Formats: sequence, structure tokens, C-alpha cells
Amino acid sequence: MKSYKNIFIVEFCHCDSAGIVFYPHFYTWFDQSTERMFKTMGFPYTALKERFGLLGFPLLETGASYRTACKLGDELTMESWVEEYNEKTFLVKHNLYHADGGVALEGFERRVVAALDSASEKGLKAMSIPDEIREHFSAN
Repeated sequence: MKSYKNIFIVEFCHCDSAGIVFYPHFYTWFDQSTERMFKTMGFPYTALKERFGLLGFPLLETGASYRTACKLGDELTMESWVEEYNEKTFLVKHNLYHADGGVALEGFERRVVAALDSASEKGLKAMSIPDEIREHFSAN
């Protein structure tokens, strides 16, 4: 399984009044890490429509388990990988580490592969994960 690592520096704008990261920022970092992982592995979001007819990967479910606080000035490493696939959905896992290697949090995103569908009242439809993407993320 291939993983992607991303570095984040906790800035003042990420923190609450106690100087600890306000939790919605972790979800922004999850989203950024997923997008960067796909881009680094050859599947930039900007090319999904032309290459596969995809609109993107909307979220179905997210979550996180918080282990230790992240504070102003901390350098954090996020490791992200695709843990599992179903026909039209996939699960991205995220582990966030402090500079000393200690786990700050463990998180996940369940995403669906979506395409435009003018016949649907929501304008979208779920579609199968392209074999090229599945094969690339499954390779060691």
C-alpha cells in the first residue's frame, strides 16, 4: 500500500484561545492531504474529469480519534493512504504525528467516486473506481 506524507506547521490562525489546534483544521488537513496524495501519485483533481469523466470524490463519512494536543508552532507530519476499496467508494486513513514521532491523531475519510448526471435531481451519480486508480494505490 502506498502512502503520502505531508508536513503542517501549526500557525496562530489554527489555534483556539488555549493555543491548541481547533479541530476543524484537522479536517481541512485531511482534505488537503488526500488531494495532494492523488496529485503526487499521478491523479490530480484538475485532470479527473478529462481523464476519467469524474467530478471528484465527495465525502460520505469522516472521523478522528485525538491522542495528544497539537499546539502553536508544532511541526506535524500527516501520513495518508487508501486503506480499502469498495466498488464505488474508498477509505482514506490519516495519521498525524508530532516531531518526536508521537501520534497526535488518527482520522479517516470515506469518499465516493462521483460524475455529473443531468438525469439525477442532485446532478451527480456514483460510479465505479477506475481500474487505473485502484491498481496504482494497491501496488506496493
